[in-house]
Amino acid sequence: MPLPLWDPLRDIADTAVRGAGIRATVAIATAFLVLVATVFLVSAGFVVLMREVGVPVAALTFAALFAMLALATHLFGRAICARQTARSIAARNRAGTDIALAAMFSRSARPLLPLAAFLAAFVLARRS
Repeated sequence: MPLPLWDPLRDIADTAVRGAGIRATVAIATAFLVLVATVFLVSAGFVVLMREVGVPVAALTFAALFAMLALATHLFGRAICARQTARSIAARNRAGTDIALAAMFSRSARPLLPLAAFLAAFVLARRS
């Protein structure tokens, strides 16, 4: 039964690529929401200067809403990245364990190689 040495390496690569994509998407979404919040805050400041009571409250409400959305997106992204990092660390640990196990088996199987060669030669000689 062969050891699945490629599975942890594939998991490491997969989590790295997926993590980079998620971080980029979250950064773009956060930047967009921060930009929207800034636009609403600026518009609210201008409206307050113009002394219209109804519009500034609405603009400030929308600015606060988008700022909270930006904060929630940022925190959600950090949680996803932390989970991806934990998966990557687990895959690295699994790969290290598998490599150590394969090295241990190869060292313990070395004394049996002459016996295996003799048995293979015997089987091949019997077939001819």
